[in-house]
Amino acid sequence: MKRHSIIFFFVFGAMFFSLLIASCTKEEEPLTDTGDIKILSLTASDTVLKAWMDTAVVVVSSTGRNREFEWYCNHGTLIGSGTSVMYMAGECCVGLNTITCRVFNDSTSVSRDINIRITSYFKP
Repeated sequence: MKRHSIIFFFVFGAMFFSLLIASCTKEEEPLTDTGDIKILSLTASDTVLKAWMDTAVVVVSSTGRNREFEWYCNHGTLIGSGTSVMYMAGECCVGLNTITCRVFNDSTSVSRDINIRITSYFKP
């Protein structure tokens, strides 16, 4: 009979101890996803450039966590990275050109375009 009392005491004590620990543990609240990316603006220092002569600085303003940036253009050249790039184009790019900025992180990706007109170097 004494053996049963020891086993009962051991099992009861283990259950009581686990309940005590469980009641003192604060359950973590789930984190809200704050990784959403928003582009506030995409601006250029000039939107009409003369081929081979002029350049424009294009700047993106955005919000969100852990942002990364990718820049593309359909014609011309982009120099730089991050939140601003310099754009220039040659005579072969005369016309309306599109620059795209993509801002992204692990959970979100957004992009915005801006148009820059390239005029001929040879025409006044």
